[in-house]
Amino acid sequence: MSEGEPFSWTSKDALLYALSVGAGAGDQKKDLAFTTENSRGIAQKVLPTFAVLLGSSAGPMDELGDFKLSQILHGGQRITLHRSLDSSGTVIPVSGMSAVHDKGKHAVIELSTELLDAQTREPVATSVTTMIIRGEGGFGGPQGTAETWDAPERPADVTVVERTALDQALLYRLNGDRNPLHSDPQLARMVGFDKPILHGLCTMGFAGRAVLEHVAGSDPDNFGSLSVRFASPVVPGDELTTSIWKTETGAVFQVRVGDAVVLDRGTYAQRAGETGETNHDLETSAA
Repeated sequence: MSEGEPFSWTSKDALLYALSVGAGAGDQKKDLAFTTENSRGIAQKVLPTFAVLLGSSAGPMDELGDFKLSQILHGGQRITLHRSLDSSGTVIPVSGMSAVHDKGKHAVIELSTELLDAQTREPVATSVTTMIIRGEGGFGGPQGTAETWDAPERPADVTVVERTALDQALLYRLNGDRNPLHSDPQLARMVGFDKPILHGLCTMGFAGRAVLEHVAGSDPDNFGSLSVRFASPVVPGDELTTSIWKTETGAVFQVRVGDAVVLDRGTYAQRAGETGETNHDLETSAA
């Protein structure tokens, strides 16, 4: 693990992120804590999934090896909060390659980043990125533990339907990911898409908002960890349907566009000692 340069953010950065993952688009009033910093009687809060941006530039991508960019897929993401994020602050990222698995045809690499408070060096959050390196398996390494995940055989406790905006990717890219795949129509066509696609982490942000509201009572203090697998691309303008099944410790969830699963194997865990709205009546839908 290597220590990177301190990474700072401001209130404006947290507000921009919230807007870029749909906060305020459906009901501006209910999201004021995440989208404003000066509403009377409302203190600014930060969406937990904002943690994926903090120190992301310090990730050890150069350690992956000499692969073509077209071989590398973002397979999944996991974040854990050790405390709620401040509206502004500075963290020190400590990053490294935490696992390499041989999946036969492909290799899977995990990159972990521990975010430490710059003043106290206490842990703030942990982010784990799973990268799939296509065609690089078969090197004789460990296969890794097989993960099991199944959607419960009952209707979801909550179904949240939200339509992404046509300019969603153009807004999300202002958080720092300027990959032209999400903005350049010509490049998108060159790699096989009809038009630019949405950032997977943006779709994760939409799902994270839904889980935070309906399982954690919209309170980041209840948020423990969240993980997803990226299954299929989303195009700006697509309608996301997030199905959430509550569990004793949090929830499992899945996101679809029509019949296609776009985020799979979603899991959420409450912070230790917190219950949020786990025992409350949950809404069955939200526009």
